[in-house]
Amino acid sequence: MTLKARHHILVCLEEQNYSRKVLLKGALLARKYGYTFEVLFFCSVESKYTMFHLLNLAESKKLSRRLGAEKFTVKRTKNEWKTAKEVVMTAKNNHVKEIIMSGVQPNDRLHIPFWKRAFFCDKYNYILKRIPDIILVVMDHSEYNPFEKGLYQNGRQGYLVNKSANRTTYFLRDHPFREKDIPGLFFQEKDTDARNGVFAFIHKGKVKYVYIYHGKTDKGMKDEVQPKHATL
Repeated sequence: MTLKARHHILVCLEEQNYSRKVLLKGALLARKYGYTFEVLFFCSVESKYTMFHLLNLAESKKLSRRLGAEKFTVKRTKNEWKTAKEVVMTAKNNHVKEIIMSGVQPNDRLHIPFWKRAFFCDKYNYILKRIPDIILVVMDHSEYNPFEKGLYQNGRQGYLVNKSANRTTYFLRDHPFREKDIPGLFFQEKDTDARNGVFAFIHKGKVKYVYIYHGKTDKGMKDEVQPKHATL
């Protein structure tokens, strides 16, 4: 069926439940059928903006721009009801035809039986009741890992420390020694005991990557690279 009206997609991401495939799904769908799309990134008002959240936000902005999103908007909300209301308002104001979002439930509700969780603060039914003609695509959440699936473990907090006479040598540590140490996420290669992998951090508002071999990198920050695993 050929759509006569402008088909606009709304992709919804959340700081703690960021799933790269949710954004890719919306962008690829838009590209395939000639639709337009925009991205809403939801943050909690209590958010302390840890490195994990900041990387999610920076990665989302970068991917959205690269994939051709019309807009990227950050919204701070108190709870899921506020999130659902923001989604509905944005969808109505921008004549959105389709919403793509993550279907993950907060960790503190995992002990509740599934049939009860389905009716506890159900933002999906809230959206469907207020926009009955919307197409709502709910995707399973995947843990944050911007690299190729299967090659790296999910990121953990870490720091790059420069403590030698050689200014271009940085060591990977779990805790910082001084304020100038670089915070970020370390994605270790699977099936290796050595500390080999990729270290991701934020520099001037952009996500940067350096390779780590046996717990250190001999490349200075000017040699930062983005590995092929993180490209589209």
